[in-house]
Amino acid sequence: MDNLKQLVAYTIDKAKQLGAQDASCSAIHARELELSWRKAKIETLASAGQSALGIELYVDGRYGAYSTSDLRRESVSAFLEKNIAMTRLLDPDPARGLADPKRYENRSNVDLQLFDPKVAELSPENATDICKKLEDAVLTHKEIPITDATTSVGIGTSERYSATSNGFEGSRKTTSAQVFASIVVADGDKKPSDYAYTSARHLEDLASIDDIASEAAYFASLRIGQKKLPSANRTLILDRRTASSFITRYISPISGSALIRKQSYFDQKIGQKLASDLFDLHDDPLRIRGLGSQLFDAEGMSAQKAPVFDKGTLRQFFLDNYSARKLELDATTAAPSQLVLTPGSRDLAAMIKDVNDGIYVIGFLGGNMDPVRGDFSYGIVGVAIENGQLTQHVSEMNITGNFTDIMLRLSEVGNDPKRDATHQIPSLRFDDVAFSGT
Repeated sequence: MDNLKQLVAYTIDKAKQLGAQDASCSAIHARELELSWRKAKIETLASAGQSALGIELYVDGRYGAYSTSDLRRESVSAFLEKNIAMTRLLDPDPARGLADPKRYENRSNVDLQLFDPKVAELSPENATDICKKLEDAVLTHKEIPITDATTSVGIGTSERYSATSNGFEGSRKTTSAQVFASIVVADGDKKPSDYAYTSARHLEDLASIDDIASEAAYFASLRIGQKKLPSANRTLILDRRTASSFITRYISPISGSALIRKQSYFDQKIGQKLASDLFDLHDDPLRIRGLGSQLFDAEGMSAQKAPVFDKGTLRQFFLDNYSARKLELDATTAAPSQLVLTPGSRDLAAMIKDVNDGIYVIGFLGGNMDPVRGDFSYGIVGVAIENGQLTQHVSEMNITGNFTDIMLRLSEVGNDPKRDATHQIPSLRFDDVAFSGT
């Protein structure tokens, strides 16, 4: 880390010597290992290390962002000289600038525990062993007609040091590990597939191999014998995987870039009630061992837990300093770190048991949304719910509606967020949703 710190300090000082009024700089060293296993042998293996330097330059009211992997001092000097000259050719933009130094203050001193030496020490042989054991566990599921299976392991370690010319300094050292299984099953002349995975900062926080195999087999089994149902309004239950995807799509126009383009149904709606009282969503960058945890954001602003929706009422946009200045608002942070939806009291099985006519959705198949009006249409796969029981496997159907309308129809939040995922969104129930089929 000391080498990265010295490099960043040198780069910022040199940029100012060459004529930049301000600069923001980061240096990173990272290593990645990815291995996939199929049919009892390694299918792909990739291991790579990367060292890079990135800098944002503020020159005579103009802004440019650049990066290089040549970290020799003489090369960095030439790199800066060239790019400062290029930046001077750009149009001025008064909204560009570093964060207010006051936003660097009050940084939490909590140990987020983002680095695990056990992950950093994993070798290709270790990854191979995990993949082989996972394949063996998958193939024990004789209850489904498995025709193919792929398992994989991904490992990442990184060190980053960042600083700005107006007083911010910060470092970050992380590890991450992911174990993944994909299963293909026979279904007449079709070959549907599904998957399961686990991700964590620490090795001990990963789900067990048996649990991953069982989850992948279960979801793959739900892909067999799928049919359309008649079009109708029904209860929608989103599995926690699809619930996370759905909520991420819903809040995507909450960003500064969407608001600047006037492509957001959230425009001018801070303080308005836009969803059910059950929609209590906050961003929590300080969760211990979280995949998105951070003490400061990409601009150096100190991270803090903040409400996004308070019982259905919109409380904040995601605004970096540039978009905040363009919109004449206060900066918050450019993007969510870890979205956490306050869970309910019941599990998925209990939620399903209460539904007389509905569909349990386990995946989306494409679709589109209008970020201005909020209208959407998504293809779905899932299982019909009849009198509290999962029955016919379903595909080639769409859910259609308007995000503002459907979020007011949120009638239950489950108690089952996926703990080894970035966003903590449980299973969700929505009433009276339009499904189109036959």
